[in-house]
Amino acid sequence: MNIEVTRRNGLRQVAHDVRRQPAPFLLFTAYKTFAVLLFLQGFFFGGTFEVAGVALPLLAVFLLACAGVFLFFALCFKRITVVDKDGYLWALAASMTLGVFFLYVGGHGGMIDEGVRAATLGLGMAMLAGGTVGVHVELGRLFGMLGMTPTMTYGIASALATGVLSLAVALMSPEARWALAFVMPAVIVLAFCRARASAFPDRRALYRDSTIELLIPYRFLATSVTQGLALGVPLGFMSLSGVLSQEPDSVGYVLAALLALLAVLVLQMDFNRSIYQIGFPLAAGGLLAAGLLGPASPVAALLQVTGFLYLDLVLWGLGSYLIKNCDQPATWLSSCPSAALMTGRALGIVAGSVALQVLVGSAEVMAFFCVLAFLMLMAALLLTNGANLRTGWGFVRPGGPDEATGSARTCEVIAQEFGLTQREGEIMHSIIRGKSRKEIAEDLFVTPNTIKTHLHNLYGKLDIHSEADLKAFVAKRERMFSTPEDSRPLPPE
Repeated sequence: MNIEVTRRNGLRQVAHDVRRQPAPFLLFTAYKTFAVLLFLQGFFFGGTFEVAGVALPLLAVFLLACAGVFLFFALCFKRITVVDKDGYLWALAASMTLGVFFLYVGGHGGMIDEGVRAATLGLGMAMLAGGTVGVHVELGRLFGMLGMTPTMTYGIASALATGVLSLAVALMSPEARWALAFVMPAVIVLAFCRARASAFPDRRALYRDSTIELLIPYRFLATSVTQGLALGVPLGFMSLSGVLSQEPDSVGYVLAALLALLAVLVLQMDFNRSIYQIGFPLAAGGLLAAGLLGPASPVAALLQVTGFLYLDLVLWGLGSYLIKNCDQPATWLSSCPSAALMTGRALGIVAGSVALQVLVGSAEVMAFFCVLAFLMLMAALLLTNGANLRTGWGFVRPGGPDEATGSARTCEVIAQEFGLTQREGEIMHSIIRGKSRKEIAEDLFVTPNTIKTHLHNLYGKLDIHSEADLKAFVAKRERMFSTPEDSRPLPPE
C-alpha cells in the first residue's frame, strides 16, 4: 500500500469518525477551546506576584493548583467509580463557572483591599482548577473506553478546529472572551452528555471498575514533567517580557494535528518513536531556535507549541490504549501524568521567569536555551526504551496484560478498538496465521459462505478491501506495541 493511498485512508478515517459520531468531536473541541481561554496570555492570570524580590506569573500558581487537584484525585479516587449522575458533571461545570466569576471579580471588581483581592483570586483559581480537573478525568474515562484510534481521530479533528477557534478567540474583545468563558463550562457538559449517550448507550461499560494492581508510572511521569518543562521555560521567559502572541498557537494546533495524522494514523509509528523521536526533538528544536534566534522568534514559538501539542495528542492516544486495552483505571491514568505535566509546566514558568530577570546578555540567553535543548534531547535518549511498550510506560507490571506482544495480542487490541465480534476476531487471527478460508471454515464448523460474510463485515469495520490489506493493517499495528526485534516485517504487496 503506497503512502498516498495510506494518507487518504488516514484522512478518511478522521472524516468517517466525525461524521459517524460528531458529539465526541464537538466535546473535544469545546474542551480545547476552553483550554485556549485558560492559557491565553494575560486573560485569566495576567498579574504577577513576588517571591524574594523576583516577579513570577500568576499562571504558575494556577498550574500548581491543578497539579494538586490531580494528585488528590489520583490518591483518593484512583479506584472509585464516580456515581453515574449528571449532577456530578453539572457540579463540575458550576465550579468552573464560579471560578471564572471570582477571577473576574478579583481582576475587574475594583477591590481596594489587596488581601480581599488575593483571597478572591485564590478562591477563583481553586474552583476553576477543581472543576477543570474533574472534567479532564471524565474526558479521559470517555475517550479511554472509545479506544486509541477514535481518540486520535477526534483529537486530530478537534485540534484542526481549535486552531481556527483559537485565532478567533484572540481577536475577540475582552468582554466577549469573558462571556465565552462563562458559558463554555455548560457547553462542555452538554457536549459530554451527548457524546456519552451516543458512544455508550449502556453506561455500565463506561464506569466499570478495574481490579489490577496499580503501579507508579515513573516513565510516564518523567515524560510528562519533561514535556511540561520544555514549554514552561520559554513561556515563563516570554510572559514577563510581553512578547507572546496567539498566532503561533493557532498554527501550532494545525501542524500538530497534521503531524499526528501522519505519524500515528498513516505511518502507524510505535509510541516510542512518535514521542521520543518526533515530539521531543521538535520541542528541543524550539528551545534551540529560542537560543539562536531569540525567545521572541516566531519560529521558536511555533516549533515549541507544535511539539507540545503534538505530544499532547499522542499521549491522549497512548492513555486511551492503556485504559481500554490494559484495563487501567481512568482516574489513575488521567491524574498521574497530568499532575506531572502541570508541575513541570509550572516549574518551567518559574525557571523561565527567574532566568529572564537574572540573565543580562544575549550570549547568556543563547547558552541557557541551547543547554535546555541539549537536556531535552538527552531526556529523549534516556526515556526511549523497548520496555516502555511492554509496560505501558510503567503502568503495567512486566508479565501483565501488555507483555504478550505479537499477532495474537495485536488482533485482540484491534478487535476491542473497532468493535469486532468474537467470530470476526477469530477469523482475523486465523488469516494472520496463514490459514485459508476453507481451513477456517472447517475449524469453526461453518460454511465458506459464512466466512465470506464475516470477512465482508470485518473489512467494512477496518475500512480495508482484501486479505493483503488485513495482513498489512495488523502488521503495522503490531509494530506500535512491539519492540523492533519482536515486530514482523510488513507483508509484500
